Amino acid sequence: MRDELARDGHLPGLDGVRGVAILLVLGQHAMTRPLIDGFVGVTVFFCLSGFLITTLLVRELREGALDVGAFYRRRAARLLPGLVTVVAVTTVVLLVQRHDLTAGLVHRRALDVGQILLPAGAALTYTTSLFDWGGHVFATYDWFNYTWSLSVEEQFYLVWPFALLWGYRRSPRVFAALTATLVALFLALDLYLGLTRDVKYDPHEYFGTDTNALPVLVGAMLAIVVANHWFARTVRRLAGGALLAVALLPVLAHRNDTGRPSVVIVTGTVLTLVVLTGVVTQPRSVAGSVLASRPLRWLGERSYSLYLWNVLARIAVLSRFGHSFTGDVVWVVAIVVLAEASFRFVERPLRARLAGRPFTPRGPEPVVTPATG
Repeated sequence: MRDELARDGHLPGLDGVRGVAILLVLGQHAMTRPLIDGFVGVTVFFCLSGFLITTLLVRELREGALDVGAFYRRRAARLLPGLVTVVAVTTVVLLVQRHDLTAGLVHRRALDVGQILLPAGAALTYTTSLFDWGGHVFATYDWFNYTWSLSVEEQFYLVWPFALLWGYRRSPRVFAALTATLVALFLALDLYLGLTRDVKYDPHEYFGTDTNALPVLVGAMLAIVVANHWFARTVRRLAGGALLAVALLPVLAHRNDTGRPSVVIVTGTVLTLVVLTGVVTQPRSVAGSVLASRPLRWLGERSYSLYLWNVLARIAVLSRFGHSFTGDVVWVVAIVVLAEASFRFVERPLRARLAGRPFTPRGPEPVVTPATG
């Protein structure tokens, strides 16, 4: 099995996977909503994140010791500059206008200071999903609610490094077996929820850390398998379907399965597993080459910035242009400009400063980064 990721730590195709994921999310957020289920893109992000972060942590364990404190410092350096900036701008906008444009273009609700600061605080502390899960929807709705996916991811990584430190170091095979057991349990949970009922909206099913654990764990399991060169024949067979899996992701996102998000999670996880297997083990295949193309890599490198800014820009554009193609064009231009400015002048320099390394404006990005971050 070829494992170029283990040798030089970077595969351009993985940036392309991030690019596909953000396109799936933006396709659902667009004014004309060409895609029905943006949840597919979030699932891709989760699975990719599990793979990348576990690859990094396993590598550190193999090289000697896993420094959990350094891991969290890198996470903070990677995630917080962009998040704090967007949350601060959004808070200022809401405090100035004191109206929630997402409640409707005619009847606008006045928001008090507490209704603005509470969700902003939840966004910064990665607890938005816990409020949503419990049915305590914030008065600001979409303004901060997109941070639920960041919350789910960070809650997982509060536990996962310690699990690896305790279990993987003792016995990779036993730890892999335990991880596979967890995958099976969460797969059963998602299938049960998705196949036994069809509900318009269930906060637990949509926002739950447990219901969204499957893609992260599957990505982590793939990282362990690849790092140890296990199941080489099976992995090669999966890799052969990568191009088809890439093509099926937007098909899945176009379907109206919003009443069964758990089924979407399972299907999206399977497709992403196939895509990642192909990119990692056959980086020069057709799928690997397509995903390593410059446009998808550009999108992937800025996917976190695009994700953070797209909702604020969407609310502003929607209030002016409504659900129109013109709105889509203005929105795309706005988020590209905002994301590029944030990426170049806020996130990269502050990330370098917080990480304690010199900032080089044209230098390479850190290799292994979280999927949504």
